[in-house]
Amino acid sequence: MDVPAELLDEHYCLLSTQGRVTARRHTAELWFVPAEGGVYLMSGSGGLTQWCLNLQHEEQGVLRIDGQGWLGRASFLPPDDPRREEALRAFHDKYDPPGKDRVEPWMRNATVATLVLTRKLEP
Repeated sequence: MDVPAELLDEHYCLLSTQGRVTARRHTAELWFVPAEGGVYLMSGSGGLTQWCLNLQHEEQGVLRIDGQGWLGRASFLPPDDPRREEALRAFHDKYDPPGKDRVEPWMRNATVATLVLTRKLEP
């Protein structure tokens, strides 16, 4: 299922994951861009963020955008997947200010996750 069009201009989403060591809920405020059936999320530090490590351990998370929520299943795009570059360019288009271009460093270092939305959550 896709994120509703009226939410795509929001700058941030909240992603909640289960901690891989403590099993406690961990929530991070993240950038997002639309993907088929969900969203792309990016870890600019190469996947060393808690949310990214948690999704690698357990591929499930809860996404919230402007009060709406979904359960989602994550996968990670390998460096040679053409969707990865498309996603990084979409992050550039949405988040980089004019005159700034972080696509090349992101191509070298970023980890891109796809979160496919599987179920709408009640508010």
